Amino acid sequence: HLTREVFDATKTKKTGFGCTLLDVIQSGVENLDSGVGIYAPDAESYTLFGELFDPIIDDYHGGFKKTDKHPPK
Repeated sequence: HLTREVFDATKTKKTGFGCTLLDVIQSGVENLDSGVGIYAPDAESYTLFGELFDPIIDDYHGGFKKTDKHPPK
């Protein structure tokens, strides 16, 4: 999912807490056997790096789109 286009679009972005694309992908880079390989270091990362997160979340959950909502408790 981390295509050249997504990389170029997100490589200079930084959340309000200072989290970058490297923070998002670091665990996957260090642990090649990681199931997903990316982690959100803060809540804003899901939005700011959505080009990367959204398709991965969709694939992982078998069709959970960006517009979908979790059911109420």
